[in-house]
Amino acid sequence: MADQKASPNPLVTTKAPETTLSVQLHPLVLLTISDYISRHTLRQQEGPVVGAIIGQQNGRNFTLEHAFECKLAEQDGNIVLDREWFAERIEQYKDVHKAPALDLVAMFTMAPVEGPQGVHVPFMRQVQDLTSTEGIMLLLFHGSQVDQLQGGKLPITLWESVQEQDGEMRFRELSFEVETGEAEMIGVDFVAKGGGNATAVAKADAVPAAESSRKDKSKGKGKAKEKEEEADGDAAMGVLSPEDEELIASLNAKANAIKMLNQRINLLRSYLEQLPESYLTDSSTTTPPPDTINHTLLRSVQSMLSRVPLLAPPTVAHPTATSSENNGGLQPSSIAQAGEKERQDVHLTGLLAALTRSVSEASNLGSRFHVVAKERTAKERSGFSRGGRGLGNVPGGVTDESLFA
Repeated sequence: MADQKASPNPLVTTKAPETTLSVQLHPLVLLTISDYISRHTLRQQEGPVVGAIIGQQNGRNFTLEHAFECKLAEQDGNIVLDREWFAERIEQYKDVHKAPALDLVAMFTMAPVEGPQGVHVPFMRQVQDLTSTEGIMLLLFHGSQVDQLQGGKLPITLWESVQEQDGEMRFRELSFEVETGEAEMIGVDFVAKGGGNATAVAKADAVPAAESSRKDKSKGKGKAKEKEEEADGDAAMGVLSPEDEELIASLNAKANAIKMLNQRINLLRSYLEQLPESYLTDSSTTTPPPDTINHTLLRSVQSMLSRVPLLAPPTVAHPTATSSENNGGLQPSSIAQAGEKERQDVHLTGLLAALTRSVSEASNLGSRFHVVAKERTAKERSGFSRGGRGLGNVPGGVTDESLFA
């Protein structure tokens, strides 16, 4: 944190907070702010440095996880945010970070060691108006302390906006903790170790006089000769092309990630080698393991080992090939077996659907046949009854009973 201020700041309140805030600052925010300020300074851009920080809020607990620079505009002589751009960008970040849900929690800018200044009040009020909340914090970066602080201190301070009874905005300094995740550790490690590989590229006007005179003499020898000499000059200066720099940065990032993974694996192996023999794996051991063993860690290691076979590439050319067709009689990997099982399940589901459809059609056919047979029987009985009544009127006294005598 920053040292005590020599002169009082009228925007800083001395009232103690009713409840304390718990703030966790992630290193990715610091990297983004540092990169933004470096680019703004080297490019000699005009205007102040202003950005937004998104994170999580759970009651009085806050996390500052991601940051981005903001587009500014001028209004009534004050530097304010571009309302439409800012609202659209916040919605985009909310759409991307849904699980867990992130929202605007703070703004960042540069300021002297004394703390917030009067120019910070207008855009802080604008942010509170846009977000309809008064809990937006202010993170200040003190550029004058970059070369002065020692012992791991950061040249930043965090402030909480407070509304006084007179309607004026005041600020109260907050304490924070730096929280680092797995992905952030890789990024911070790359930045810390990759700084030594950075090289300064000389500008065009910084070329030595001897080099420029040599180019002037070679103008009459043709464009091809001039291009060759320029390429030789660049090679002599050791200047890398943007493609080469990007490739080197990518390889360094991968090398750092692999190195960190190797360190973690060696740490786990050393821990497992120091454990005593377990009675679960060695039948001759009757002594149970000591109570100091971290069973939660062992379960995590076992879970990780059970997922490792899923990452192995298939050992057969085609997952449906028979064992005789496999190269060297190798068994298919777990991925190939899982794919074959899923394929069989799909075919079985299709066959079951076809069988169900056939049974339904057969049932409908049986119902229709039953209706037709019933109707045919009814018609035959109706015709027989009409024919029997007609024989009773035949001359000669022939009756129905005489026909069945």
